[in-house]
Amino acid sequence: MDVSAVLLGLLELCAEADRHLGSITPGLPLSPAADSARSARHALALIATTHPPAFITTIAKEVHRHTALAANAQSQQSIHTSSLARAKGEILRVLEILIEKMPTDVVELLVEVMDIIMYCLEGSLVKKKGLQECFPAICRFYMVSYYERSHRIAVGARHGSVALYDIRTGKCQTIHGHKGPITAVAFAPDGRYLATYSNTDSHLCFWQMNTSLLGSIGMLNSAPQLRCVKTFQVPPVHPGSPGSQNSLRLARLIWTSNRNVILMAHDGKEHRFMV
Repeated sequence: MDVSAVLLGLLELCAEADRHLGSITPGLPLSPAADSARSARHALALIATTHPPAFITTIAKEVHRHTALAANAQSQQSIHTSSLARAKGEILRVLEILIEKMPTDVVELLVEVMDIIMYCLEGSLVKKKGLQECFPAICRFYMVSYYERSHRIAVGARHGSVALYDIRTGKCQTIHGHKGPITAVAFAPDGRYLATYSNTDSHLCFWQMNTSLLGSIGMLNSAPQLRCVKTFQVPPVHPGSPGSQNSLRLARLIWTSNRNVILMAHDGKEHRFMV
């Protein structure tokens, strides 16, 4: 079965679901277009919740393909009228369902999920309102951090790397600093540092961000310069009780100043660090 074809076909059917379903009169039969949109929307959610990895990886692959095609000026018109482009709202709706109902599946593919979100959200809207307001569901993960002044998003991955997105350019840079899944990430209040923590390798790292004027201008055409300036070994945090979602909220990073951060464990224990 061609999963991409199935999902794109359903997205095409429910691309204008809000318009068809929002204008129906209670008690009257659904129009053929509204009935198709409702059925497709239900099928899409059912497939996604039954096989979250298949849905996420397939949509992410299509996003990457469309992004690559968008670089070709001759394909601009077809890209903007494609099923994927017209159904961005539906894709985000399904992701919200997955984050709410199956967060442990989502976190395994958090970078791919962010790739999809970055495609579906308008960069100018995120810059104006922030990630928390545009798509609050993704901000529930301690592995995601957004810094408004530089419009950067950091996402910790399960294999120990961190994806750093620049909303202004749409580019993504990957940094490797841990030997296990990322538990938490957080930007410093002034944006000069990014703290990353992995409970698996029991290390907390501080990455210095390039926030100079020349560095900010350079971001328009190249990736930011990052370097690990400090690493601390931290005693591992143990889940309080058995449960599939405990690993998602083992610990979080809270900056108390531009150079001081607290690693707050789920049981309230604190570890304080200074860059």
